[in-house]
Amino acid sequence: MIRVADPALLGPALAQIRNLLRISRYALAREIAEATGRSLQGVVNQLGEWDHGISSPNVRSLGPVLDALGYDLALIPREDAV
Repeated sequence: MIRVADPALLGPALAQIRNLLRISRYALAREIAEATGRSLQGVVNQLGEWDHGISSPNVRSLGPVLDALGYDLALIPREDAV
């Protein structure tokens, strides 16, 4: 399980996962582009912005990335949640 408490750190966390799995940004982008019909260059650019914290993924864009990495999204309540 990977816990990301700050949504702004989600993109860099995904980059770390990708690096641990030894998947290049280009290879991940190619898989996402094929699955979604988006342009390869657009996905490469988006992943780069996420990697460097320039922008963060939203729920719609996160699904294909998690699928390509082999992860599921689980919403786990924080300990301080009411």
